[in-house]
Amino acid sequence: MTLKTVSCIAALAALTAASGLAQPPQQPPQGQTSTGAAQPQAQGRGGQRQQPRDRATIPAGTSAIAGRVLTADTGRPVKRARVTVSGAGRGGRTATTDDQGRFRVIGLSAGAYTVIASKNGFVDAVFGQRRPLQPGTPVQLADAQEASNVDLRLTRGGVITGRVSDEDGEPLARAIVTVQRYQYNRGERQLTSAGSDQTDDRGQYRVFGLPPGDYYVSATVTGLGEALGRGLQQLAAGLGALGAGRGGRGGFAGSGAPDDPEPSGYAPTYFPGVVSAPDAGRITVAPGEEVLGIDFQIQLVPFATVSGVVAGAEDVVPVLLVPQDAGSGGPMGGQILTGRSQIDGTFSVANVPPGRYLAVARSGGGRGGGARIAVQQIVVNGQNVGGVTLTMQSGVTLSGNITVESSGTPAPADYSSFRVNAPEVNPLPIGGAGRGFLGGGGRVDKNGSFQIPNLVPGRHYIRLTGQGQGSQTTGQWTLKSVMLAGQDVTDQPVDIKPGQNVDNVTILLTDRSTEIAGTVRDAAGAPMGALTVVAFSSDPQYWRAQSRQIQAVRTDQTGAYRLRNLPPGEYLMVATDDVEQGEWFDPAYLEQARAKATRVRLNEGEKKTQDLTGPAG
Repeated sequence: MTLKTVSCIAALAALTAASGLAQPPQQPPQGQTSTGAAQPQAQGRGGQRQQPRDRATIPAGTSAIAGRVLTADTGRPVKRARVTVSGAGRGGRTATTDDQGRFRVIGLSAGAYTVIASKNGFVDAVFGQRRPLQPGTPVQLADAQEASNVDLRLTRGGVITGRVSDEDGEPLARAIVTVQRYQYNRGERQLTSAGSDQTDDRGQYRVFGLPPGDYYVSATVTGLGEALGRGLQQLAAGLGALGAGRGGRGGFAGSGAPDDPEPSGYAPTYFPGVVSAPDAGRITVAPGEEVLGIDFQIQLVPFATVSGVVAGAEDVVPVLLVPQDAGSGGPMGGQILTGRSQIDGTFSVANVPPGRYLAVARSGGGRGGGARIAVQQIVVNGQNVGGVTLTMQSGVTLSGNITVESSGTPAPADYSSFRVNAPEVNPLPIGGAGRGFLGGGGRVDKNGSFQIPNLVPGRHYIRLTGQGQGSQTTGQWTLKSVMLAGQDVTDQPVDIKPGQNVDNVTILLTDRSTEIAGTVRDAAGAPMGALTVVAFSSDPQYWRAQSRQIQAVRTDQTGAYRLRNLPPGEYLMVATDDVEQGEWFDPAYLEQARAKATRVRLNEGEKKTQDLTGPAG
C-alpha cells in the first residue's frame, strides 16, 4: 500500500467521523455471539454481540462452578464454547469447554454468580433460562462449595438473508440492513437492533446468530457507502453546508444539492418495500432456521426543506428533526436530522423525507444562562415547510424536602445518599433532551432538602432512589408518599407548567416496609427453581412502565423467592417460565396473567408468606 493510498484512506476516515456518518459493521472475533435480554451487549455484524472485557477479576476463593454446555436441539456436547462466570462487584472469569462440553471455574469466593455460555453460530445461554432472551438464575455459592451440574444449552442462531435493490430493480451495494425485534426497555416495548449487515455488490445481505422470534428488516443508504458512492468532494461539500447552518441529510442518501428544484433520495425502507414503520412485514425465525428471499426495493422519495426561526435564543443553537414514529433514534433505521440556527435565529434543515417529526431546539446555557428547550410537531409530505417558530422555554425547578415517619428507627443523620428524580411521563424521543440535556434528577442535601433544576415543562412523576439502588428505598427506609399542595402525587403525574417553579414537595419515608416471600412448587410439591414470580396491583391504573406496584423476581435453585417494599394494597401473583425481561410492565401481558393469578392483600409493614404453584409441564 502506497503512502498516497494511506493518506486518502485517512482523509476519508476523518471526514466520515466528522460528519457523524455511520461506520460499516465490523465482524466480531470468532466465538462472540448474541446474548439474552438480561445481558445487553454491544452489537456487531450479523446479529453477533461483543462480550465486554472485565476490568476486575474475581477475588480468589475456595469455591467452584462446574457443568456442561450442550446443544438445545440434540443435547450434543459443545466443545470450545466460552463460559463466563461473573458476580456483582467481583469482575469475571472465563473457561473453555473440552471435547465433552465440560467446564470448571475454580477459585471463587462466596456469593451469587451469573453463568453465560457462548459460541459462534449459537445464541448465548444464561444459566436458569428456559428459552433464549429470558432472565437467568444466579448460582449461589458458599465458602468451600462446588456447584456442579450447572449445565447450559445453546440454541442455534437463525438467519435472515435477502437482496436489496434500487428503484430500478438494480442491486444496491453498501446499504446498511438492520434486523430488529421488540424488547422491553425500562418497561416500554420498543424495537431494538438484533443484528445488521452491509449489502455486497449483488445487493445481498445475511444476518445470522438470531434468537428465535419475530423480526423486522430495514435498509438505509448511509455512512461509508454513501461517501464512496458520491465521492470525497461531495462529502466535504455536504459537511461545509452543515457547518454553515444549512442542515443535513440526516443519513438519507442519494439526494441532490439542497437547492435542487426537485430534490429526492433514498428513505429508510422496511421489508416488503414500505417507508412506514407500522406497515413493515413481520418475519418469524425458528431456532437454527435460515429464512431466505427477504428481498425488497429501497424507496426513492421527495425531499423537502424545513425552515423557520428559533425565538428567544441568545446564541446559535442546534435544531433537530426527530422522526416521531422512530423512537430513540428510530425503529428500523429512522434518523435524526440536524441543523443549526443562525445568529438571527433562522434555521433551515434540507433533505427531509416525508413523515411526522418533532422539531427540537435546545440550549445548554451560555450567555442566556440556564438550559432551555423548544419543541413543536411538524408534518412533511414532500413540500417545503416554512414559517416554523420554535420558542425557547427556560427549564422549571422542582424543590422540596424529605422527612420520615418512624416506628422506632432513628431518623437518618444524613440524607445525601438519596436522589430525587422527575422522569417525564412521555419523554422526548432523543437521548438527552429530558435527561442529560435538561435536568431530570438531583442530589439531596444532608438535611433532606432537594432541588431539581431545568425540568422540561410537561407531566412528570416524582421518584426517590437511594445511591446505587434502583428501588424506592435505601436501607430500611421505604417511600410512603409524595405530597404537593396537600395532594398525594406518589403515583400520579405532576403537571409542570412553563415558567412556574414547583415548590414545597414533601417526600415521606417510613421504616414499616413490606415483604412477601415463599416457595414455588409444582403440582407434586417439588420446589421449582429458575422461574419468574410477578406481583402486580389488581388495579389496572398502575399497569404502566416502572410502576411501583409491579415487581418481578427469579426463584433460586430451591424455588424460594422474596419481594420487598411493595406499597400496601391488593396484588395478583403468578409464577411463570414464559415472560421476557420487562414484559411484566405490559398491560396486555398482565391482562392475560390475571386469570391464573393468586390474590394477596398486603398491609403497611406486613411481612407475609405466600407459596405459589408453578406452571405445569
